[in-house]
Amino acid sequence: MGKSPLNVNQVKTLRKLLEEKPLDSLLLNLGVDLMLRSSDLLRLRVSSVMNESGTPKTEVKVKQKKTGKTTLSIPLSPNSIKVIKRFLSDKEQEDFIFKGQLSHLSRKPITTQQYARIVKRWLKNLLGIEDVSQYSTHSLRKTKPTVIYEKTHNVDAVRRLLGQSSITATNEYLGVTDNASLDLARTINV
Repeated sequence: MGKSPLNVNQVKTLRKLLEEKPLDSLLLNLGVDLMLRSSDLLRLRVSSVMNESGTPKTEVKVKQKKTGKTTLSIPLSPNSIKVIKRFLSDKEQEDFIFKGQLSHLSRKPITTQQYARIVKRWLKNLLGIEDVSQYSTHSLRKTKPTVIYEKTHNVDAVRRLLGQSSITATNEYLGVTDNASLDLARTINV
């Protein structure tokens, strides 16, 4: 099944604890909302989430590096819009969103390794999770699709949101097993 997603309460707790930290707050909110692989998330520029007028976009489309496909227009949550307004309104359109402390020298976003360390630090230091080996940056990508699946059981919708080509791959990604399917069938009476 791969890495574990965060649950809704963990996301809410992190939002509260990270609200004064621009980089962390943007990583958390956009990471959960956009459901992107870390390589795609970190390549986002201010123009990806803000209009030239300086207002946040309400939906975002991204060309995925791995597949070459463009995502659906993914809606941004009020949480993401709030942090975009707060932390990106004074940035240039061509700036990377996720700049590290030395980005003024390199003009590059943080690396996937830096992102991974940040996520593990949140889990260990802020949420008190001792064994963080079941979590990674991919946990953020997986959070919203897991919640959507748990509420709707619509694997095809999740597949489309993630930009995956196969329902089988999405089932594996979500950890949907034959037993889970049978349990669902047992709860539905017609």
